[in-house]
Amino acid sequence: MNLQMIEKMMAQKSLKLLIASLFLCGTAASADYRPVQAPGATVTQPTLLTAGMFRLESERSYKLSLQMALGILNGHTEVERTRSLENIARLRKDLSKQMKSEKTGKAFNRVNIALNDQVESLPRLNAKTAAGMYDVNEDLLIKMNFLSFAIESETNDTTSRITGLALRQASLAQRMAKIVLLRSMDKNMQAKQGLQVDLAQSRIEFLNGMSLLADETGSDKALKERLNLAQQQWIFYDKALSSPNFRAEDLRNISSTSDRIAQMMVEIVRLGYGLAPDPSVIAER
Repeated sequence: MNLQMIEKMMAQKSLKLLIASLFLCGTAASADYRPVQAPGATVTQPTLLTAGMFRLESERSYKLSLQMALGILNGHTEVERTRSLENIARLRKDLSKQMKSEKTGKAFNRVNIALNDQVESLPRLNAKTAAGMYDVNEDLLIKMNFLSFAIESETNDTTSRITGLALRQASLAQRMAKIVLLRSMDKNMQAKQGLQVDLAQSRIEFLNGMSLLADETGSDKALKERLNLAQQQWIFYDKALSSPNFRAEDLRNISSTSDRIAQMMVEIVRLGYGLAPDPSVIAER
């Protein structure tokens, strides 16, 4: 494939990602955006955060299924996928109660149909079905992005900018991992130009996102600490992703580090909302 064709593919992919990521363009957070929770008040997770976590866990469940098929971190991976699927069921139930309009309701229904296709197929994932499941997962994530965009259009959430950026970073970390794992499982996918473009584009977007997050966190010490931890993990992660030949150790590092980055990003979002870290979601065990 020549350079012109690759550039065309990247342009098409960038257009899809631009449409899918429109919800990131909300009003930038102010210097003092963090809400104050009244002592003893019942804390309800914001709908945008629920939708973002729903997307992240849906992507992660596919990645964990690839890990299981490759025998990466046996036992631990199976436990994590079970927990991820439980989180998906819980988040789906929570979101079903939070759809306030016909627009968000329709977007949620499209997500539900696509999600059913994925959940039903994950237990049977193997080298022959992994590539097809990648397409199913990508289609699901696009529908989930539109759901988040629909939700944001109906909210006055002042933290929408940092929520979108951080959860997008968490998702990109998972996406890079799942591409590497898929190519390692299915040898026919190693030379597929579309996946090479997806991986390269995801890396560029992740680096750009880290710069944007650094601007958004400003002088907030707690947020900057989490971002610094994620940046340190990225150095390690990027090195593993750049390996010319992925060994078993590289695949283990990529699998686990993608979760550690996601964990830091989720904590950034929860801190932005004035919420405590949630040990049930992508907790390091």
